[in-house]
This record gives sequence, structure tokens and C-alpha cells, in this order.
Amino acid sequence: MKKFRKVHIEITNICNLKCSFCPPKLLPNNTMSLDFFEKINKELKEVTNELAYHIVGDPLVLSNLDKYLNISLNNGLKVNITTTANNLENKHFDILMNRAIKQINFSINSYNANSHKKSLDEYLNPILDFIEYAVKKKQHFFINLRIWNLDDSKSAKEFNKEVFLRINKRFQSSIDIDEVYQNRPKNIRVARMVFLNFDDYFQWPSLKNEFVSKKGFCYGLDSHFGILSSGKVIPCCLDKDGIIDLGNLQKESLLDILNSKRVLDIQKGFKKGEVVEELCQKCSYRRRFD
Repeated sequence: MKKFRKVHIEITNICNLKCSFCPPKLLPNNTMSLDFFEKINKELKEVTNELAYHIVGDPLVLSNLDKYLNISLNNGLKVNITTTANNLENKHFDILMNRAIKQINFSINSYNANSHKKSLDEYLNPILDFIEYAVKKKQHFFINLRIWNLDDSKSAKEFNKEVFLRINKRFQSSIDIDEVYQNRPKNIRVARMVFLNFDDYFQWPSLKNEFVSKKGFCYGLDSHFGILSSGKVIPCCLDKDGIIDLGNLQKESLLDILNSKRVLDIQKGFKKGEVVEELCQKCSYRRRFD
């Protein structure tokens, strides 16, 4: 059976923010039960070594995140956490040191994409406190501070400048805002196993988007696939509404779904440079791989 580099599994689709760069959520709030999550982990360890607890939703909204992490740990699966960190507190610090964790991504640009009662310091300080805590403990995982707002108009430049000032002060780094916009680095090291991670905005795929092309390639169902909190299997981490419904793990086994005609047709299509599904034909993100 084909091995995937990573599987995105949405343990909850609940998020306590409404970022301007995220389209409205169409599916009802849902959190995957621990029993169902354990069943899925047992199936997933046959096809991957790594999970990402994210499609939409924020794992830190869950009071029992440690139980999910321990299930993955017991199944020998490594975990990526992606969070806005809007509700990060000291109580999370020990939980986030779980041996299952391989990487934690803090979506820093989520702050600037919302109307907040919090000040920037009130938002950033818990993140920076956790990084200091983790580095002091010689953490075994990478920490990425995501700045995914670089655009040609430099719309978030002043916000980014304020973030860099606080990071530089806390970690004695020397990140220069003008150099970042000029050189467009992918990563800048801040501390041991801690990086600023840069990217630009992207458009989420939708059937309402303009047609892009029937030709091209994507890593969906090649390096990864996704599982929504409902158990629905999807071909990539951007199909947040489950438009391409490959099957549901509440009713079918993972291997049956991955061996289905629809999955095989998508995989064969991308290998030949052909885009089979309508949603994929209207996805501009995959143009990055052409």
C-alpha cells in the first residue's frame, strides 16, 4: 500500500476566530470523538508516519488535547499542530511538550486578520513565553511562527514590523523588515529549532472560483490527503467543505477508500498532468506545483 508523507486529520473544525483570509465555514461545528480518533489512528499508521491536526479548526480549543496526542503517540505517529494561539495559556505548555509532537505552527498573521479585544502584546506574549519555556526544556520539535501575509502591496508591513520588534527584543535576533520584503526568505532562524516562516496569501479552492485549467499537478493524494472531523476523506488539506467526498471512515475502511476508483482516477490524472475533479480545476493553489 502506498505510504503518504502526511495525513491532515481535523480533530475539531471549531475555531474561536474568523480570519479575513479564511472563507466562511459551511459545515456545522463538530469534534471527533476519542474512540473514533483511535480507530482512525490504527488505520492511518499503515499508510503514514505523520499527522497534522488541522484542516480548519484549532486543536487548542479542546480541553482534552492531551488525550488525542497520547493516542497518536501510542500508535507511533508524529503530530503537527497548527493553531492561532488565540487561547494559548500556561496550562497548555506541558501538553505541548508531548513526545508525539514533531512541529508546532503558530499562525501569527491570524491576529491581524481579526478584530481583537486583545492588544498585540496580550496575543504575542503567551506565544513567546511558550517558546522560551520550550527552548529551556530543549524541546524535541520545531516551532514555526507563520507570517503568511507577504503580498505585493505590503498590506501587512506595519503589523509585521511590530511583530519583528517584539521577537528581536525577546530573543536578541536581528530580523529586518525591509530585508524580508526585499529577499522574500522562506525561513529565518529565531532560536534553537524556532523559525519565522514566510509565505503569501492564497485563495481557497471553491466551485465558485473561476476555472483555472484541466492540466497540471497537485500533491493531493500523492504526498498527503485529509480527513474531516465527520470522518469524510478528502484528497487534500484545502477541501475544507468536503466537496470531493472520497468516502467516510464511519462507514468504510481507509484502505477501501484509498483503493476506490475515484481516488485512483485522481492519482492517475495528476501523474499524466491531467486535473480530473472540478474543484481541482478551479484551484489556483496547485499552480505553485506546475
